[in-house]
Amino acid sequence: MLSFNGMTCPVCLYVFAGPRSYTGQDTVEFHIPGSPVLAKMLLDELYRQGAKPAEPGEFTARAFFNGRIGLTEAEGVAATIAASSEIELHAARQLAAGELTRRLAPITDTIAQTLALIEVGIDFSEEEVTFLASEEVLQRIDDAEQALNDLLEQSGRFEQLAHQPRIVFVGRPNAGKSALMNALTGEARSVVSPVAGTTRDILTAPLDLKSGRILLCDVAGLEKVAETEIDRQMQQHAGLAMESATHVVLIHDCTDKRPLPELSRTAELIVISKIDLQEQAPDVHPGLRGVDTVRVSSVTGDGLASLRDALDRLAFSTDNTAATVTLNRRHLSAISDAQQALSRAAARVAENAPELVAMDLREVLDALGSITGQVTADDILGRVFSAFCIGK
Repeated sequence: MLSFNGMTCPVCLYVFAGPRSYTGQDTVEFHIPGSPVLAKMLLDELYRQGAKPAEPGEFTARAFFNGRIGLTEAEGVAATIAASSEIELHAARQLAAGELTRRLAPITDTIAQTLALIEVGIDFSEEEVTFLASEEVLQRIDDAEQALNDLLEQSGRFEQLAHQPRIVFVGRPNAGKSALMNALTGEARSVVSPVAGTTRDILTAPLDLKSGRILLCDVAGLEKVAETEIDRQMQQHAGLAMESATHVVLIHDCTDKRPLPELSRTAELIVISKIDLQEQAPDVHPGLRGVDTVRVSSVTGDGLASLRDALDRLAFSTDNTAATVTLNRRHLSAISDAQQALSRAAARVAENAPELVAMDLREVLDALGSITGQVTADDILGRVFSAFCIGK
């Protein structure tokens, strides 16, 4: 039991001894009943006795400074918290688990060993000893460049994953686009009427699916001829929405026997709407053979679950889940700096300028070390003394 402010409450204290705790320091957790008022009272009492609230990210920062995690792992923790889809969460977990650090480790090791050998050669330049031939230096630089290129090719981008998929419903007037949007979102965002042309502006609504959130867009019905200036603007806005969309879904009324409307962009999914109005078994529309199709009714709800699954696959079934690691802008900038330094080093090997090659390789290590936070001058020094018995 814990007593404070004249009251007692049950509490469990969990002690995590450093250096094996999350932060690397001794940590104590208070587990109390889930009452916001009780939690506030406890915090106020702790503050009164000298405790201070943690700053944003302070626990993870302490874990980094105490050597429990690297910079990329810390970024992975932040990305996990900010993830809004399964794909983002998968990428964040890879980063937090140290996948990028593991991919960069052999590259860093190769460059660090090469730099150590070059610097030893500089120190013993007056001796008739060759520690590393120029051809071997070039080969190691080329291997490092190829490894970085492979990393870029096999990786995803956090900025792309964070982009919310934008799916546009298109179709002829009165095809049932607005009714479907209302049925999917559970809100009457769009005006539904048997009169064609009810929707004029672009209407948007967020929709939470199994793998994440998408943005649904309902646009004006597509007509071949715009009879008025308003119609022309409606068609223009619908066309712009279609071109800027992540995916296009065509909504087609099952009772409409006309050919499918021509679109400026191919629809990746076709939804046959108003199936509650079809009295007999449907014939396969000539334009639907071989096309991914879902049949729904916004009135009865038939097919809505299948439509949600189809939208989920359309929006989130990408190659990003197959990426071995996902990079952010900071990682990409540092890798670019490393690649440029490697190119300069290769050019200077041919000039027989080992001091300049060493300077460039140090820039490579600085760039890669800025990603992981693991390479220091002491690390290079340790490699020199561990690889050679200079004192003998």
